[in-house]
Amino acid sequence: MFDRASIYLELEQSDGRYLQLVQGTKTKVGEWEFELHPGSSNVGVILVHEIFGLDEYAVSVAGKLSEEGYWAAAVDLFRGKHASSLEEGFKFRSALKENEILDALRSGLDLLRGKIGGKAKVGSMGFCMGGGIALLGACNLELGFCVDYYGLIENTDQLRGLKGPLTLMLASEDERVTPWAFQSLLPAAVKYKKRVDVHLYPNARHAFHRPNWEGHNEEAAKDAWEKTLLFLSKFK
Repeated sequence: MFDRASIYLELEQSDGRYLQLVQGTKTKVGEWEFELHPGSSNVGVILVHEIFGLDEYAVSVAGKLSEEGYWAAAVDLFRGKHASSLEEGFKFRSALKENEILDALRSGLDLLRGKIGGKAKVGSMGFCMGGGIALLGACNLELGFCVDYYGLIENTDQLRGLKGPLTLMLASEDERVTPWAFQSLLPAAVKYKKRVDVHLYPNARHAFHRPNWEGHNEEAAKDAWEKTLLFLSKFK
C-alpha cells in the first residue's frame, strides 16, 4: 500500500466556469489502485467509475462525498487506462472478469474498514457501468447499502445476496436500463424481499448526472444528488 498527499486542481468546464477538483490519496490494495478521500463519519463508499475510467468526474464525486463527511474510495478498474470513446470503454470492460471485479471491490471494502475502524458501515455507489458494478458488489459482498445511478446487472437472481437497501436512479428516456429495472430488477426484489428505492426522472437521458455532455440534466442531477445524500445520512 502506498500513499501520496491530496492536491487541488482546477478544471475548466465547457461553459467557461472552473470546477475545483480535490484529488485524494492514491492508495494501492492488492492489485487495485484507489483514490481515497477521507471522511469524518463511520460511513464509507466504494465508488465505481463509468465506462471512461477513473476520470476527473469520478474523482470529483468522491471529493463531494468526502466534503459531506463520507469516506470515499474510488477504484480504478481499468488500471490507469482512460477510454477515449464508448467503443474503447466497452473493450476495457469486456476484459474484466467478474471475479476480478469482486476482488477490486473487496479490496475497497478492506481499505475503508481499515481506515474507519470497527464501527464502519461500507456500501457501494456507481454511475452507468459503475452503477451496475456497484450493484454486483452489493449482491456478492458484505456491503451495507448501494446507490446505483442507471446501471444494470445481467443476472437479477443475484439480488438474493443483497445485504442492505438499494437506491436506484433512473432516467425516463433511458431505453435500456429503465425497462430492465421495471421488467427484471423489481420483480427480483419482490421475489427476494429486498428494499429498493426507485427515483425516476422525467425527460432525462442515460448518464444525466455526468456534467459537460449533451445528456446532462441539471435539475435531475441536483435532485438525485440530494436524494443520495439523504439516503447515505441514514447510515451515520
